[in-house]
Amino acid sequence: MDQIELHKHTGEMVYATLADKAMLVHQLKKSLSNTSDQLDLERISSLAKDNRIKTLEEIIIELGHHPKDAKGIKALIRKKEEDIAALRKQLRLPVTMHPQTRELAQEKVEEDTRDLLMRMNQRLIATEQELEKALQAK
Repeated sequence: MDQIELHKHTGEMVYATLADKAMLVHQLKKSLSNTSDQLDLERISSLAKDNRIKTLEEIIIELGHHPKDAKGIKALIRKKEEDIAALRKQLRLPVTMHPQTRELAQEKVEEDTRDLLMRMNQRLIATEQELEKALQAK
């Protein structure tokens, strides 16, 4: 009888140990998955930043400024800041008092935002395809 009880307790201890280890493995897999997802997001973010930098350099070169020319870059930044200030002033214009005007304005802003997101998404997809082609070419 004592041996049967000993085997029961030993079996329960082994089962508890296995259950703990299985739970730990599951948690580690989940953590690895989360870390992998975070790494993918960081890569995408890094690619987007690199693309943005390249685009800005191309704009600067198109405008006739050398990327290392600080005066040209400052002039470009000043121009962009003036454009942003003008847009902010336009946003502060009062909306007429018609009840639907605010709703229409809000819908327009949401539509513009969606369009911008769609264009950015298309650019990212095109860039990813170009990168894949370049990697395949290598």
